[in-house]
Amino acid sequence: MNRFFTAVREAGVVGAGGAGFPTYIKLQASVDTVIANGAECEPLLSHDRANMVHHPDKVVQGLGVLSEAVGAKRRVIALKEKYTDAEKALAKCGDSFEFFSLPDYYPVGDEVEIVKYVVGETVPEYGLPLDVGVVVNNVETLMNIADAVEGVPVTHRYVTVCGEVENPKVLRVPIGTKIIDAVNRCGGVTTGKPKYYVGGPMMGRMVDAYEPVIKTTTGIFVFPEEHFLIWKRSLRIEHILRQAQSACTDCRLCTDSCPRFLLGYDIEPHKIMRTVNFAMEGMTREMMSAHLCSFCGVCEYACPMWLSPKRVYEKTLDFLKGEGVNFDKRKRELAEHPMRKYRRIPSSRLLFRMGLTKYDVVFEYDESDWQPEEVFIPMLQHIGAAAVPVISVGDKVLRGEVIGEVPAGKLGARVHASIDGVVASVNKSGVVINT
Repeated sequence: MNRFFTAVREAGVVGAGGAGFPTYIKLQASVDTVIANGAECEPLLSHDRANMVHHPDKVVQGLGVLSEAVGAKRRVIALKEKYTDAEKALAKCGDSFEFFSLPDYYPVGDEVEIVKYVVGETVPEYGLPLDVGVVVNNVETLMNIADAVEGVPVTHRYVTVCGEVENPKVLRVPIGTKIIDAVNRCGGVTTGKPKYYVGGPMMGRMVDAYEPVIKTTTGIFVFPEEHFLIWKRSLRIEHILRQAQSACTDCRLCTDSCPRFLLGYDIEPHKIMRTVNFAMEGMTREMMSAHLCSFCGVCEYACPMWLSPKRVYEKTLDFLKGEGVNFDKRKRELAEHPMRKYRRIPSSRLLFRMGLTKYDVVFEYDESDWQPEEVFIPMLQHIGAAAVPVISVGDKVLRGEVIGEVPAGKLGARVHASIDGVVASVNKSGVVINT
């Protein structure tokens, strides 16, 4: 076990790109290449770019720690070619790494796509970048690794706040901050009937205004009630399934645009729609392919009828998990589709089709040290087991103090107080702290 493992584990570092995998597990690997993912998969998100501009030294420091831990000789910072300001800032931090410029297509920030671009290898079906000798970490994760080795735990995160807000920002907020409090830090909403959305426009979800920011929250969006995305995400799965049965023309545009299909994976979204159309029973190949879906939403973009194979795959995967059905880890040769490079989707076109162009603006960078009057810090913000609260109601806590511990023998992540205050309530789901 390398010397960084304990520091990263105790700091509660998890994948900040959205997956939330406990980072200390990756430090046990042995690989040839480490990649800093600075590409920001989702359109409109801008916090990774801003962090590379404002904290390039910390990104490079974290990349160095990661590469030393896993014994990698090659260090790569992968970022979009349009991020010239970030590349310029990082270039001043020495020559211990190389840059890899990525085209501005969606979903180029997906780690499977990045691995293909950088090392020319395709991550196996149901596999991980580790299978091809690579570890990928988001740039904010690397910043958290750099802090961890200096004894600083994860208490805050950077989020992109945009849409119908007065002053769109890249904002640094304490973990557990309510969505509405973060929005108010940006001047409040500019629409009469706001709807809140977290994650990214393509893979995110609608939320309540009082849901907390967690370690994996990448973006906060405010849309008007009548916006297309709000309508689309408001549709119940029963309606989605009826649409699939009545309106799918079996044109296969969803499949021809699917990034996983184009890499050679055994997934064809038009066939999951066909499965619904014909009410197929049993564990068909089409149903099992739900395990291969990245839920990027390209199929929704491509569909001329605005149907959602992605939602059908989500429902199918939930069903398979409920039935305890495991995927088939068969090994097969993956052949990239010959048309892959011609079917990439420019981010600008995606923004236009999804009605998001007006929100593509320059964001103010605000990392001022502030704290809301109250935070709710969930015990489960990561892949694995929920942390177990180790404090009680009435306890006074300081920022950085451990409030949730990893259960013995389980995969998980520590949770820390993000503000100074008094514990107002404790249960297995989370802790409320008031100032």
